[in-house]
Amino acid sequence: MSDPYNRESELKARFNRFVADKITGNPDDYYSKLSVEDFEDIKTTLKDIHNIITYRTTIHFIEWVSERFPYVRENYQVYLDQVLNTKPSDNGYDLVVTGDINVIAEIKCNKPINNGFKFGAQQKTGLIKDIYGLLEGKTKVKSINPDEAFKFLVIYDFGDHTLLAAQHLIKNLSADLKDKVSLYKEEDALELNKVYIVFIK
Repeated sequence: MSDPYNRESELKARFNRFVADKITGNPDDYYSKLSVEDFEDIKTTLKDIHNIITYRTTIHFIEWVSERFPYVRENYQVYLDQVLNTKPSDNGYDLVVTGDINVIAEIKCNKPINNGFKFGAQQKTGLIKDIYGLLEGKTKVKSINPDEAFKFLVIYDFGDHTLLAAQHLIKNLSADLKDKVSLYKEEDALELNKVYIVFIK
């Protein structure tokens, strides 16, 4: 006969296992050491998780761009500093390169909903808004003309789910965007009038 369900036992086991497996490496009863106030502090801190993922993805994208554009490679520190000095709440592009080449990029960390193969309604709305922002510019960004920049929508790569969700997004775009968004392919020549979706791990 199995033991009756105990809500606290399950919560404690899951919390302790996560902390031990991902952080400390030591099995211990961390759950019992923390007060409600401590858990509230953890909850507040975890709100920054999305910003951490976006930041790391942005850094990897700068490396990706620098491998393809010598100008960015030569000025790598400038663009790294740009990212480091930008607050998460800033409404500009996540990366702006101006000079020998111009690049604008939006970084997204949308995992397809329920580990499925398409983005949820809110995710799709946000992605489409970003596509329009890359193509048409943003009212708060006067420093660069999007018509003169290579445009990238950068999505964190969660594997096949991400690829299929992006393909589904492109397939279902409105007529005015149909020919203006495509998956980046290394062999393709970049066009200034398109947004390229790039997957970054």
